[in-house]
Amino acid sequence: MKKLLLSALAVAALAVAPAFAGDVVVSVDKLPAQAQKFLTTHFANAKVVTALHDRDITDNDYTVMLDNGTKIEFDGSGKWESVKSRGAALPVGVVPAKIAEYVKAHYSPYTIEKIERKRYGYEVELSNDLDMKFTADGKFWGLDD
Repeated sequence: MKKLLLSALAVAALAVAPAFAGDVVVSVDKLPAQAQKFLTTHFANAKVVTALHDRDITDNDYTVMLDNGTKIEFDGSGKWESVKSRGAALPVGVVPAKIAEYVKAHYSPYTIEKIERKRYGYEVELSNDLDMKFTADGKFWGLDD
C-alpha cells in the first residue's frame, strides 16, 4: 500500500511539474499592461524579437529581447527589474533622474548601459564597465567590484 501511494504521488508530481516550469514564448500582447506601456514609452523604435514568460513555483517573470540587443526583465506584474543595452546608452526616462544626473556630473564621458533594481535600490553599469550602487531615492552609495 505504501509503495502504491508513493508511486501515485510521484506520477502526480511529474504531471503537474511541467505546468510550472520553463520559459514559454508569448506575444507582446500577453505581457502585463505595465510592461507593454514601458516598451512603447521607452523603446517605441525597437521591435520585440522574443518575449518569454518564466512561470515556475518560485518565480513569475518575463524576459524581452529587442532587435537592438536590449534585454529587459519584468516581474509578474510588469514592473521592470533590469534593463541592459548592448553597447548603447539607455533611453532617457529609464534611469531615475537623480541617478542620471549623478552619472552625468561625475562620469560624463560614459553612459549607463545597464540598470537593475536591487532590494537596497539600484545598480548601474557604465559603458566603461564600472558598476555603481544607488539607494532607492537615487543617492550614490558606492562602487561595486
